[in-house]
Amino acid sequence: MSERTAAKESARTPPPAADGARPGGADENVRAQIELHRTLAPRYAERYSFPFSRHYQRDWHREMIEALPAGATRVIDLCCGSGFLLGELRETYPSACGLDLSIDMLGVARQYVPGAPLIAANAERMPLRPGSFQAATCKGSLHHTRDHVGFLRYCREILEDGGTFVISEPCNDNPVLRGARGLMYRVSRHFDVGDEGFRTAQLRGLFEEAGFEVVEAKRYGVLGYALSGFPDHVRWMKHVPGNLWLTKAFVRIDRVLCSLPLLRSFAFQIIMVGRRRDGSGDGAAPRGA
Repeated sequence: MSERTAAKESARTPPPAADGARPGGADENVRAQIELHRTLAPRYAERYSFPFSRHYQRDWHREMIEALPAGATRVIDLCCGSGFLLGELRETYPSACGLDLSIDMLGVARQYVPGAPLIAANAERMPLRPGSFQAATCKGSLHHTRDHVGFLRYCREILEDGGTFVISEPCNDNPVLRGARGLMYRVSRHFDVGDEGFRTAQLRGLFEEAGFEVVEAKRYGVLGYALSGFPDHVRWMKHVPGNLWLTKAFVRIDRVLCSLPLLRSFAFQIIMVGRRRDGSGDGAAPRGA
């Protein structure tokens, strides 16, 4: 089945919420996220409009895409937002489709990835048949949900047995970054007060509880993330001469920093790769700390 066919024909009645989920709270959060991303959509378009920030985001996306299985034909980008990861995903997986809750974000995606199958739906209650996809990506969305395990179980459910799931989420391994991020989420109008980052061990535990075997966990982004990834926040960087050259240097330096045990806790992101696990058997030991 092609990805476009999967996007059009996989509608079904969503399963009940995961144990511990609070439907009322979840619905309230859905409304809050729709409103939040209505205001953020123009900023996301700006974020990818400069060569230096595009270079950084492409490198970040490449780190995720390289973890997907070669030759997969049924791939979905969950919570695809403005579609920039989806666009790069389709360079390798031409039939990939996207799903997002925000109509405003999908409007940006339609302009950036014309012709891509896009599904307007809540990823916490996806209207997709079990086992529809071989692989899925999800960048920076789990921390917007309130039932983390429930969300991950939905992601697992839409994958076939052995399917691959790649996620990138804010990293809270460093106590300084954890405190700064918590403060930012509470005072900035660009975040919801209920959002949170994750420690690597915490995120691994959520994956395993949801039925994934964690096959890789790595850190991503230090200098490049803080200075080059978000010109909609760090606005002065777009005026710095040679910002593209500097960004390329930041990417190289960050790879070294994220490879060193004593320094990788300063990374801003965790990229985690999971494989759908059926039954209770233990999987292979994960790569990365």
